[in-house]
Amino acid sequence: MRRAFTLIEAMLLLFVIVLIPAWILFILWMPSKPPSRYVCLSNLKQIGSGFLQYTQDYGGKFPPSRVKSSTGWADVLQPYIKSRSVFQCPATQNSVSPLTDYFYNRRVSRVPIGKLRFISQTILVGEGDDDRPTWVSLSQMPFSWPITEHSPARRHSDGANYLFVDGHAKWLEPSKVKPTLSRKDLSPTFAIR
Repeated sequence: MRRAFTLIEAMLLLFVIVLIPAWILFILWMPSKPPSRYVCLSNLKQIGSGFLQYTQDYGGKFPPSRVKSSTGWADVLQPYIKSRSVFQCPATQNSVSPLTDYFYNRRVSRVPIGKLRFISQTILVGEGDDDRPTWVSLSQMPFSWPITEHSPARRHSDGANYLFVDGHAKWLEPSKVKPTLSRKDLSPTFAIR
């Protein structure tokens, strides 16, 4: 007489035959490190945390873009972030010296956060040229960036990462960043008024 499998034996057999090999294949095919786009987003969120701490210590005002001839906004945030590598996008070939791959929105420099009306659409930091001085800042996206193939605005899958005044960070196509503030479509912008 043939003996049938019990339910527990059948489940165990299924686990051994199907699930363990599937798990092994998943582990082997899984990338060993996350794509640079997501590491870059994480960097920007850490920078945003540094900005928040700075504004709490300095009466709600954002830091100046340039403090001295060799000291800039990224240097001012360093005591809060405690890592130079956060200012480097992993998609670029660079060093971790006191340089940055990000720009700061010059229009918010020294402005109290309470004066900004549309903080969820105002860009605070974005992807800039590789290995720039720590005071690099922009008041608008350079006209060539949206159309130039290898510009910082196209660094990650034909787009770039941006940090906003309210602390959120996201990836955007260059055409989505507008030069003026609009309450109608809430487009991301450098403008503050």
